[in-house]
Parts: sequence; structure tokens; C-alpha cells
Amino acid sequence: MYKRFIMAGILAVSLSSCIGYKEPTQENINQLKENSEVASHITIPDDWIFDRNANSRSLPYDWIADLKTPQLEALINEGMQYNADIIIAKEKLNQIELAMEIAGTNLYPSVSAVANTSNNLVSESQISRLALKASWEIDLWGKNKSAQMASTSDYFSAKHKNTLLYQSIAAMIAKAYYLNIAGNIQENMIEGYIQKTKELEKLYVVQKKVGTANALDLSTISAEIISLEGYLEKIRNANTQSRRSLELLTGKYPEGKLTTQNFFNPVQNNIPSSFPLELLESRSDIQAYHFQIEKAFYEVQQANAARLPSLTISSSLGTAGSNVESINSLFTNPLLRVGGGLVSPIFNSGKLKKNVEIKNSQQKQVVEEYSKAVLNALNEVESSLANLNSIEKQSGFNRKAINELKNNISLTEKQIKVGTNNSFMLIRKQRDLLKNEMNLINLELQDKMERINLYMALGAQNFIFS
Repeated sequence: MYKRFIMAGILAVSLSSCIGYKEPTQENINQLKENSEVASHITIPDDWIFDRNANSRSLPYDWIADLKTPQLEALINEGMQYNADIIIAKEKLNQIELAMEIAGTNLYPSVSAVANTSNNLVSESQISRLALKASWEIDLWGKNKSAQMASTSDYFSAKHKNTLLYQSIAAMIAKAYYLNIAGNIQENMIEGYIQKTKELEKLYVVQKKVGTANALDLSTISAEIISLEGYLEKIRNANTQSRRSLELLTGKYPEGKLTTQNFFNPVQNNIPSSFPLELLESRSDIQAYHFQIEKAFYEVQQANAARLPSLTISSSLGTAGSNVESINSLFTNPLLRVGGGLVSPIFNSGKLKKNVEIKNSQQKQVVEEYSKAVLNALNEVESSLANLNSIEKQSGFNRKAINELKNNISLTEKQIKVGTNNSFMLIRKQRDLLKNEMNLINLELQDKMERINLYMALGAQNFIFS
């Protein structure tokens, strides 16, 4: 009778709560983060670009939506479905989810079937047994519950890492797309310049016949055409490789035949001057580390609980049969056994204690990794904004230089007609103009890249451009 009451009491305690098990409250997690050595050295400047009180929904995204085109949107959607890394990551996440479900089964009894037979060769007696055995470790200290919750936190961390992978692949597709557009523009630009140079060559052939040009002029122009054609081949090959990268990212065979437009859509919206701080807090990588901190919190509890006694209840139900007359039927001798066992670690050379120390150290490591991720996020935003500001200024200077060179070339052409200048000077100025025009294309490309980088640094809400 007393045994039944004791057993019922143990079951009631185990079902209602686990002694020593704690949920990681927001206050607990924040306390762990505040103890970070990495974070303790960070001083927030007066001109901080983040607003602690602003709502993330108040941030306009027109500055990134300017980059959206129907083709780019289709390529990103295709990449989300067929990219090899994404497909592999889905399977890895599925494995972690199954592991999480396995961890939860330790909270419930396990049942197994047992069948055996034994023979006595001397007496020629035979005994056969058939039984069902059940065992259940009462989770008094929350060890199994902590293990289950650690596995759950690990799953959500992996899920956020998967989200980050999706965002990264989408950003890579967008960058490859705009890199290919820049290549198309540069190809057209060089082809056009080669055509103009060839027209100039024809003009000098005529002028040489009438004596107003010489062989040196023609040789200079021919050398320029050959040099430009070699440079054009280099640009074409680079452009083909960028198309292959784009095809590979979207899960296609890398033929290098994918075509994109040969112009940049105009950017009409400016970058905001400040951003809500909660954007960084919701970044996928930072959220992944947040759940890693939760996982470490549970693992510390699990390690502490492993040092305490464990209680297991076991029972078996079965029958036995024998060729001996007193036990002659397998089904007329039912057996029912119920018992329990208490196991407590006494001496293990400090292994369990050291394991607790390891888990505490791992928890501190994850907290520091979280702080590092936050610091990197701040750096990415600051760097992208600085680069965008510099690109805008460089583009302004470059456009002024292009206008001056065009005016200079026009004056040089007039001087050549009246014989006060030569073709060598004209070609040199035209080459300078081409370099500046190519540089302007690169700056426009960098502007697109940095807008994507900034969007990623702010958490890439709803992925790229969606």
C-alpha cells in the first residue's frame, strides 16, 4: 500500500513539473548578454545612426525596390527553388527537426518485446519466456526536459541560419545580375569606340592620299584598334563568366548564354539617414546566435542535473512455458513484475563536474559570438553607408571629368582639321574619355552592390526586393 502511494507521488511530481528545470526568461538571456567582454568595450558614438525608439515598419524600402526588375525577380524565385546549396540546407534542417523529435521521446516510457528460450543439456529441460518490458526514467531534475529544449533551440537557430542562406543566395543572384548588366554596357561602349576609331582610320587613309596625314597617324590608329579589340575580348570573357555564375546560382547548367538588359534602371530614391535599431536585432544571424544562447542555457541545466540521482521505473508483463510437467504451458503462467531503481553518481574522477564547467564555458563562448555578430552587423551598416556616400561623390567628379573631356575632344577635332593638332593627341583624349566612362559604369555598379549590402546588413526583410 505504501509503495503505491510513494509511486503515485513520484509520478505526480514528474508529470506536473521538473525540479530544477527553468525556462530562460528574457531577463536571464539579457543578463548573459550584458556580461559579454566583447560588448563591454564598445562605446556608442554621439552620431549613432540607429534609433532605439523607431519602429522597423517605419523604414521605407523604396531605395532597394529601385533595383527590382521582372527578370531579376524571376531569377531570384528560380534560385530559391533550384539552388543546390538551398536544397542541401533544407535536408540538413529536416535532419535537425527529426533530432529534436527524438530528444523529446526521452520524456516518455519506452516499451520493448522480449522473447528467449534456454535448454539444460543435462536434464533436457527447456524454458521459454515471452514478455513486454517498459521502463521510464522519472525526469525529477529536468535533465531530459532540458535536453529536449536544447534540441528545440538548436532547431530554431538552424532555421534562422537557413533564412540567412536564402537571403545570401538572393543577394548573390542580384549582384551577379547587375555585374552582367555592367558587362553588357561596357561591351557596347567599347564596340562603339572601336567603330568610331575605325571611321577615323578611314578618314586618315583619305587624308594620307591627299597629303594631309602621314603613315605615323595611320599606324597610331591601327595600334589603338588592335589594343581595343584585345580589351573587348577580355570584357566579353568576363561577361560570359558572370552569366555562368548567374546560371549556376539559379540551378541551371552554366552555359554562359543567359541574357540580361544592357542598361541600368535609374535610381530615384535616397538612402535613409537613420535606421531603427530593432532591424539589427531581427537579423537572421543574430537571431541564430540568440537561440544558440538559449541552447547553451538548457545544456548547463542538463549538465547540472546529470550530477544528481536518477530514478527509473520498470515493469514487465509476460508468460513462461517449459517441457517440465509443472510448467507445461506458455500461456498458463502469466508473469507481472513492477520495480524501480535509484542510481546516483558517487565517484567518476570529477567527470560530471568538469562537464558542467565545459557547458558554462560554451555558454560564455556563444554569448561572445553573439556580441561579435552584433559588432559585425554595426560595421556592415556603417561601411555600406560610407561607401555609398563616397560613390555618390566619386560619380559627381567623374561626370564633370567626362563633360570636360568631351568638350576637349571636340576642340581637338577642330584643331586637327586646321592642322594645329594631330591624331595621337586625339586618340589619347578619347582613351581618357573611355576610361572615365568605364569608371562611371563601375561606380554605378558599386552603388547597386552597396545598396544590396546595406539591405543585407539591415536584415533583408522579406528577402531581396520582395
